[in-house]
Amino acid sequence: MLPKNDKSVSRLSIFYRQVKHKRIRNRFYSKAQCFRAGFSGVSFYNVNFKGAALTNCSFKGADFQQVEFLGSNLKKSNFTNARFKSCVFSAALVKDANFKGCTFEDCIFVNINLDAAKNVFVDSRNNEILTRHPSPAVSDEIIKLLNDLRFDKNIQNSRVLHLKGGKVNGLTLDQLISFLGEESLKQGLLSLQGKLPSRIITAADLCRTIDRAARG
Repeated sequence: MLPKNDKSVSRLSIFYRQVKHKRIRNRFYSKAQCFRAGFSGVSFYNVNFKGAALTNCSFKGADFQQVEFLGSNLKKSNFTNARFKSCVFSAALVKDANFKGCTFEDCIFVNINLDAAKNVFVDSRNNEILTRHPSPAVSDEIIKLLNDLRFDKNIQNSRVLHLKGGKVNGLTLDQLISFLGEESLKQGLLSLQGKLPSRIITAADLCRTIDRAARG
């Protein structure tokens, strides 16, 4: 049984069994613990697996859209024929994880040893593979506007925008600039006035929110 709604962090602990739900949406599963759990055929949308341990699990034929694996442990899990779109893999452990038949579209890989995984093929024309986190240069005004959101209750738990210590997350900032451009990013942040209208779980989630604000 999956956890009920939680205003901060959703809990996920599944061992040696198949999950009954076929759709998992808008969840922040920080430090989830799953071992030999079954997620075959499950659709994940806007989910953050920051620091999660998802080892020896089955994700056969699963669909991942706007899912973030940040420091996640995916060792020995089976992703055969899974689909990944607009996902982020950052410092995730993929040793002996099986990606046979998987497709990747508009995904970002940062500091990932793909050679340690099995049967993985990532087309660099449709995805971004980085050896380190980006550090995009932006105006002081944009940094100030981003810092105005640092303690917003709708974002602080997920560490999407600010890292521990208060530094702006360079990977998220790079995605914001790529998606919006500096001018739209600034206009959206000005419209928000330091307040987010809803809970933010992923960088893609933040991009959409700022884009809507920029468009008025």
